[in-house]
Amino acid sequence: MRVVLVAPGFPTSLDDHHKPFLLDHARALTGAGAEVTVVCPAHPDAPSRHVVDGIEVRRVRFAPRRIEARVALGESYRVFSGLSALWVVPMIARLTLVAAPQARRRSGDGAAVHGHWWFPCGLVAVAAATLAGRRVSSLVHIHGSDAAVTTYAVHRWLARRVLRRAGAVLTVSEDLRDWASSLVQRRHGRLPRSRADDTDATRPRTRLRALRPLPDTERAIRPSAPLLQVVSMPVGTDRLGPSSPVPPNGPVVAVGRLMAEKGFDVLIEAVAQMDADQRPEVVIVGDGSNRALLEALALRRGVNVEFAGAVPPGDIGDWYRRARLVCVPSRREGFGMITAEALAAGRPVVATAVGAAPQFITDGVNGCLAPPDNAEALSAALAKALRTDLDAGSSTSAVAPAPFGPEAHAAALLRIYASVIATISSGSVGEARTS
Repeated sequence: MRVVLVAPGFPTSLDDHHKPFLLDHARALTGAGAEVTVVCPAHPDAPSRHVVDGIEVRRVRFAPRRIEARVALGESYRVFSGLSALWVVPMIARLTLVAAPQARRRSGDGAAVHGHWWFPCGLVAVAAATLAGRRVSSLVHIHGSDAAVTTYAVHRWLARRVLRRAGAVLTVSEDLRDWASSLVQRRHGRLPRSRADDTDATRPRTRLRALRPLPDTERAIRPSAPLLQVVSMPVGTDRLGPSSPVPPNGPVVAVGRLMAEKGFDVLIEAVAQMDADQRPEVVIVGDGSNRALLEALALRRGVNVEFAGAVPPGDIGDWYRRARLVCVPSRREGFGMITAEALAAGRPVVATAVGAAPQFITDGVNGCLAPPDNAEALSAALAKALRTDLDAGSSTSAVAPAPFGPEAHAAALLRIYASVIATISSGSVGEARTS
């Protein structure tokens, strides 16, 4: 099976801390026998063609270096605003023209062009698979930030067309699957009232109910739709190292890019609301544009915070082992890789109830949950966690981080690739499916 992964960025080495889960994803596919090539925008510190841990990477130039550098560091949605948005056109064109020939080098099992984030790479995957011809299918993987920025009618119009033309739409959480299903469904004729009324007027936008199987009479008037399935990114357990007992006096550790959506300002405010003699030491691991603002906030609020900066992915397990507990105060998450990693490393987690955190965490058992962007509630959750004997390995949830290991991840994807390629080869018309 040949797989072309299209992404807005990819690690330049095993020590690169930007999007290491994409490298875990590619390595999992390679380990399962797939022939993987990554196509992504250029990076100022990497050549146009190189190999990362056995993965072939092709990096595409499309703009001045300063624009490419920002995109490579994960700032695509900030870069492509105002006049800078014009650079998205050559990026999509260049990525497509590189990805399509890579897909044409398909093996006898066909090929899949797998685009991460619906825009721009999902759009590229759909276009490249079309150019590559028969026995090449496209898949679009939604991670969360791409759904969050799909706010205007024109965004939804474009997202709808990209998702409907894909052979499969994958999401990293159930909430995102529900969001995607609200776009790919086609309402030719009136739907039964119970389903037509299930809109964001009755439930939050990110909690739309997944489509139920349609009756045969409705399928007959409904055009084909892509396979729709939840496939989370693999938890890189090989990077976490051996487990160890929880240190009773260890710090509260938070990990992630220093940006507003990660909610580290809420964590600092939450700790500031605790009694002075009960405040834990806080360590924030990561870098980003908000570091100076967070340092000033911690100083002003009298909170002891160590800013550890970015660390190589292979070192992140050391920080989990230092932690008494891990805090994930995000305002939004598509999945919540830090929550999954911390639990897999044997550390209880205090997290906001976004992404997959409510599926992983049983409140008061292996962690505590709080609503997002609420410092008072997060402070109470931290206080509860610090005085409770939590066990990261215990949960009443049916979902646990273990099934998100590399082997299970690759096996699920290879089944999906084979299914959508077989559908194209047979010329049959697919039907909407959810799982």
